[in-house]
Amino acid sequence: MDDIVNELLDEDAFDPKKLFNEEEYSTLIIARDGFSKKENNAADLLEGLLEKGVTRQESEEIFLKLKESNSVELMINAIKKAERIEEKIILTAACWEACLDFTKHFLFFVELSCNDNFLLAMEGLTVVENIEGTIDEITLTKALEIAQNTKSKNKELVSDLIENIKQRVN
Repeated sequence: MDDIVNELLDEDAFDPKKLFNEEEYSTLIIARDGFSKKENNAADLLEGLLEKGVTRQESEEIFLKLKESNSVELMINAIKKAERIEEKIILTAACWEACLDFTKHFLFFVELSCNDNFLLAMEGLTVVENIEGTIDEITLTKALEIAQNTKSKNKELVSDLIENIKQRVN
C-alpha cells in the first residue's frame, strides 16, 4: 500500500500532460447521455478504432459489429465531434468499411469530399460512391452546387465527385 501512495506522491511517476498528448491518445469523447446498452457498445467500438496499434483484423471485427448494430447516426455524430483531422479520416473510412447505408447523409459526405485534406476528401468521396440508395433531385441539385462551388485544392477528387452526382441525376 505504501508503494502506491509513494508512487502517487512522486512528481516524476505521473505526468498529467501525457494524457493530453494527441499522438498517444484519442481526444474523441462521445457524449453518452441516454444511450442504450447497444449505443454504448457502438460508441466503445468507434473509440476502439481510434486506438493506436489497432490491427486490421481488429478493425474488421469492429466494422462488422458496427454494421450489425446499424450505428449510422452515432458514426455521423462522432465525425462531426472529432476535432482532429486524423480521427475524422478514420471514422469516415469506417463508414464505407462498415457497409452501412448513409443515403440520408449524402450531403454531409459531399461536403467532406470537398475538404482540403486529401485523405478526408478521398474517404468522403468513397462513402459517396458507395451510397446505393435513391437520392431525391433537390438533394442532388444541392450536392452538385456544393461540389461545383468548392474552393478545394483536390481538383481530381472534386471532378470525380461532380461526375458521380451527375450520373445520379440521369
